[in-house]
Amino acid sequence: MSKIGRNDPCPCGSGKKYKYCCLKEETTGKSEAMSRDRAWDTMTDKLLDFSRQPQFARELESASDIYWNKIYTIEQVNDLAPTQIMDFLDWYVHDYPTAADGRRIVEIFSEQEAPALSTQERDLLQADSEALFSALEVTELEEGKSIGLLDVFQNLEAQVRHTPSLQGIEVGHLLLARLATSGEFCRFSWISTLVPPEVQDDLKNHMREMFAAAQEEHYQASWAQFLRDRSYLFNHFMLKLRGELGPPRVLLPYQTESEDEPRPAVLTPSDVEPGERPSVLVPGQQEGKRRPTVLVPGRDT
Repeated sequence: MSKIGRNDPCPCGSGKKYKYCCLKEETTGKSEAMSRDRAWDTMTDKLLDFSRQPQFARELESASDIYWNKIYTIEQVNDLAPTQIMDFLDWYVHDYPTAADGRRIVEIFSEQEAPALSTQERDLLQADSEALFSALEVTELEEGKSIGLLDVFQNLEAQVRHTPSLQGIEVGHLLLARLATSGEFCRFSWISTLVPPEVQDDLKNHMREMFAAAQEEHYQASWAQFLRDRSYLFNHFMLKLRGELGPPRVLLPYQTESEDEPRPAVLTPSDVEPGERPSVLVPGQQEGKRRPTVLVPGRDT
């Protein structure tokens, strides 16, 4: 289609010039979307900074043992790919129950820091806090526009933007991701992982078996509660595939371009000042001065 000029008739058929009709609505919509994306990035950056506070330093080893099933230790963290660390941080911030009172870091952040956030950031934080990590099947794809998704365990449908970094995604593919939704707003919380097609059914069957076992312990357990409490089991399943299949493809869905190499990640703080280091790099952020791939508390400064 040729580009519509500002003074051309509006394609909606109203008889008005495009600039006096749909262009205004489209421009407003794009501006609102850009504002929301900026608010999401700033909110996420503040949340990650908060997770680096000393009050959580003792949580890291316990969380690491759970997520990596004691296969890796904190001392081995630099042996992991940055994208693996980002996956861990996603779970650590959103799902890990802290030892003090069982609250999640995102909940503590919301309670302590929400008053300092903008209204838009608070709304997005609420959506992020409620988001569950799950297996999402691609059901529809409109190139350059949208991807239809189905949570295969909760039978919930959603739609996200199709961006250049998602090239190659096809109907039938299975993604491991956390979807944050609020009204018509829906986006991947952080990054997502493409499950190798040859093990998609195995993963779904494994998680259903784990859910059945959880129901034997708590007969009223729902999928939502199971996914909140035991989303680390997705990683346990993927760990079993080490050496059997190539590394899974990791997607940064809100970049304007795909990346051949993963960005660096920062794992919880020691005493590095926010102005002196890049935060954990999430989709849409610019990479600053390079530091070690991962910063470990008590070791790296």
